[in-house]
Amino acid sequence: MNTIETLKAARRVSTPLVCITTPDLPATVAAIVAAMPTTTPILQHDIVRGVLGLNEAGNVARARLVGDDDGPALPGVVPLTSPAEALAKSAGLDARALLFVHNANRLMDDAATVQAICNLRDLFKGDGRTLVLLATQITLAPELVQDTLTIDEPLPSEDRIRDIIARELKNANETMKTKPEAPDQATIDRSVEALAGLAAFPVEQAIAMTLAQGRIDVPQLWTRKRGFIEQTRGLAIDRSTATFDDLGGLDNAKQFGRSLFAGKKAPRAIVRIDEIEKMLAGAGGDTSGTSQDALGTILREMEDQNWAGLIALGPPGSGKSEYSKTLGATHGAPTFSLDLGAAKGSLVGQSEERIRAAMKVIKAVAADGAFFVATCNKLENLPPELRRRFRFGLWFFDLPTKDERAAIWTLNARRFELTPEQLAEPIDDAGWTGAEIRNVCELAWRMNTTTTQAARFIVPVSVSDPGSIDKLRSLAHGKFLSASYPGAYIHRTAANAAPEVNQGARRAYSTE
Repeated sequence: MNTIETLKAARRVSTPLVCITTPDLPATVAAIVAAMPTTTPILQHDIVRGVLGLNEAGNVARARLVGDDDGPALPGVVPLTSPAEALAKSAGLDARALLFVHNANRLMDDAATVQAICNLRDLFKGDGRTLVLLATQITLAPELVQDTLTIDEPLPSEDRIRDIIARELKNANETMKTKPEAPDQATIDRSVEALAGLAAFPVEQAIAMTLAQGRIDVPQLWTRKRGFIEQTRGLAIDRSTATFDDLGGLDNAKQFGRSLFAGKKAPRAIVRIDEIEKMLAGAGGDTSGTSQDALGTILREMEDQNWAGLIALGPPGSGKSEYSKTLGATHGAPTFSLDLGAAKGSLVGQSEERIRAAMKVIKAVAADGAFFVATCNKLENLPPELRRRFRFGLWFFDLPTKDERAAIWTLNARRFELTPEQLAEPIDDAGWTGAEIRNVCELAWRMNTTTTQAARFIVPVSVSDPGSIDKLRSLAHGKFLSASYPGAYIHRTAANAAPEVNQGARRAYSTE
């Protein structure tokens, strides 16, 4: 059932307290009012305008509620702006009345307001009245959790976005002196993709703005969408245009990505979670419950939405993050960056609301087609239940081989426009990561010097922390997929100690 049908069903059984989370509060209220009988007294409250009637029956109920019989209010005074006072007064509303409270998430820390809501439960239950708490996201006060029916209204579906586009095109043709260019079906399809993840009102505004320029401009819609989505704390759209062609080595991981997008169910969006082990490090001992809630929300949504993913493990600079960035860009899919740390808030319930808002946007954009790529430098902090959700495997990104390093040098020399003279002197790059090669090329460009001179300012991670790398290799040996060659990753030291190990895999590993 949709929001309106669920609310009507709740009112049929006299449910007194309802909470609706919606991305567009005014639009939700307007749709509900239009669907209700005209005889139903419908009112709303916000802390600026106080109590307002939303239909004729609601206006009559409001007049009695604010005490108009006692004489006119003082100039400039708006009655019943206090939520606690308005809720206390609403005990006198007519049977079957419907009262909306806007931005109820802002009221959950006020003891008087929460008590006033509790006081209405039995009164409203007795004669079919309903209090509807409205919010974009909300963590209900503990006293209300058991007594309140929660309805989560999703962001507009693709069909609804198509309806909005059609309506805005019709309005533009009727009101604009110069008629906008009629879009073909491909443009409408790309517009729907560009607008998925926005609430109805910004969808209308984005389409209207671009039509004012004479036609639907899909890149402009994407620009506006990025701005709206990045207002969701903890969520951003990756703007990188780099593709697999800009990434040296990692042939097996690249082939996996190509096959994934060429298959029967290509991902509709990539969701990157960088250094996930640090974001979830407190899940086991966070007394506030914030980290546990973030973990639980991700696990639940991945299971419920059938979202898949992979975990990229490896030393710093081995290409994990670059792979997650280029996977979507290579295949034309939007890439989200999910930062659980940035989603945390200082107020009670704020973090929980933000992570759920981020999940709602991902669902609206990708439906069941989100593909997660989590990177990490160690596995100790990742709980088994999280690893199971990333069902397309643990992939090990080792230090690049000699051939991979040569490809990375070529790509970065071209990227930073280095001259043959800057590259003439040989460098012993055994044990270097791709990030270190990139850094040397950038330093040579910035300092206008040779790569050999620039290399004096680089200490490879294989030198600074060899123990951690060897530990990761031993952990991955025979158990994790190799990002560089087909099959399981083979650690050279372990392979030498086990003659039965595939010789091709052993040769593929060699960094000499």
